[in-house]
Amino acid sequence: MQNARYIAAGLSDADMLWLLSVGKLRVLRPGETLVASGKPVADLFFVTDGRLEVRLDDGTRVAELHHGDVVGEMSFVERHSPLVSVVAAGPKPTEMLAIPRKLILDRFEQEPVFAARFYRALAVFLSERLRETTAAVRAQAKSLRDDKADKEARARFSRLFSKSGP
Repeated sequence: MQNARYIAAGLSDADMLWLLSVGKLRVLRPGETLVASGKPVADLFFVTDGRLEVRLDDGTRVAELHHGDVVGEMSFVERHSPLVSVVAAGPKPTEMLAIPRKLILDRFEQEPVFAARFYRALAVFLSERLRETTAAVRAQAKSLRDDKADKEARARFSRLFSKSGP
């Protein structure tokens, strides 16, 4: 998934240059936490290299993020703390551009047209992520249904041959 392209496509060159100028490079070693479940997120992150895992509180991995993915967008839009943690997965360090939420919000005040472009780009990005997630869930549900049908057919077949003869 290279989802940052949806955001970049909706912004002007000047917008992108501004984001690059205010962003700071952040590097995480494998196992380091970028986003902790239940804790506020102060930045919006664009992954530039490496791999991250999105995990539930019990440690279950629910997604993997790579170069071009965005982290912290839901907290940016909703202003709620995340329900998952995001951890650098290795094997090499993960690099990202961290853009402070406060600077983005200040820019919205100074340039409302930037805010409109930014939120539209974010909406397109989130819509595409929802489509991808829906497709993955649909495929998993079909696989589960197929497995269940296969088990039921095997059970019927076994019952057919397990009946004792005359």
